[in-house]
Amino acid sequence: MSYFTESNFYIYSRELSSDKYKLLYEIDAQNSNPLSRFKHEIYAYALKKKHTQEKALYLYCGYSRVAKCIRIVKDEIPYIHVSFTSEESANMYDTCREQLPKVDKQMHWHQQLFSKHWVFQHDDDSTLRIYQNYRMDI
Repeated sequence: MSYFTESNFYIYSRELSSDKYKLLYEIDAQNSNPLSRFKHEIYAYALKKKHTQEKALYLYCGYSRVAKCIRIVKDEIPYIHVSFTSEESANMYDTCREQLPKVDKQMHWHQQLFSKHWVFQHDDDSTLRIYQNYRMDI
């Protein structure tokens, strides 16, 4: 994450019921990869393992948004949209693995299960990642 000027990252959510922002995690980029942590939270959110009362997740570097993840239902089909503020962040997200809090190792925690239910949908926007729940059971 060398192009970010701060080492403090935060994952926020927006609550379904009140639309309020809530701080979920503070991440020290010196000890972990913020995009890897965010990827883990996105997988858990998509699989309904965590954040079931949230309508969106956000990754911030200081006061600047890096990424936003939101669940969208279109024609009764669920989608996960992950939008990034830069193409560089999006590309870094693509190549990183998940990382759990306080576990200094990147690996595939939820990715295999996520891949069984969600399929990547191509989009011309290089800062957007869209996944469709093709099984529609989650």
